[in-house]
Amino acid sequence: MADDDLTESIVRQHLRDHPGEAQCAACLARDLALHPGSTLSRILEDLGERRPPFSPGRCRCGSDGLMYVLR
Repeated sequence: MADDDLTESIVRQHLRDHPGEAQCAACLARDLALHPGSTLSRILEDLGERRPPFSPGRCRCGSDGLMYVLR
């Protein structure tokens, strides 16, 4: 569980550092050097349900992703 919390924190910070840029789980895994397993997909799903400030969007690879939206 602690690893999931740390991964979620890293993902939230990365999305905040790149506002308006949606990223899917696969691209986040590559950019953050994380395992592209189901944990990232679940984290993105959970963050998407907590919006705002997170919003769905199209990743640069064409997949559905999540982005941080400045208020």
